[in-house]
Amino acid sequence: MKAPFSALSPNERRARLLALIILPAVLFLLRNVRPDGLRTWLWIPSCGAVTGLPCIFCGTTRALHFLLNGDFSRALYFNWLAFPLVAVTAMLIILLVAELLLGCNYLARLPTIRFTRASLGGLFAGLLLLWCLQVYLALSQHKHELLNPTGPLYSLILRQ
Repeated sequence: MKAPFSALSPNERRARLLALIILPAVLFLLRNVRPDGLRTWLWIPSCGAVTGLPCIFCGTTRALHFLLNGDFSRALYFNWLAFPLVAVTAMLIILLVAELLLGCNYLARLPTIRFTRASLGGLFAGLLLLWCLQVYLALSQHKHELLNPTGPLYSLILRQ
């Protein structure tokens, strides 16, 4: 049986307050900044630009922007992973607020993950399957915004 909830130390309290400032600020920025304008800020090429096929998180910034503005169909079009990402972020914010109000360290009670060969292999297989799903959805729905026809993997998978 696990020990009862421990009290938050001053450092943990500061970390939670900082997280409660940063998380909503990031959501606010994602809601109000057009994703098209981010290309001028980021100088790193996207995975899709290099390989020709989208990565697992390709389109997530645009999907989050549309989701936070209430355009669910466009958010789903760009990347369905935005929905669980926002849900987990909202649950984390609620948990942090509860910790600060009640003074208990609930995060310490979460189960820890042990990394073994089997768990890492399962994680890798899951990510590979998720990537295959993202590529399939991008190709089958003709998501030209996420594809690069000049990329090496694009021409390897789609032979014309």
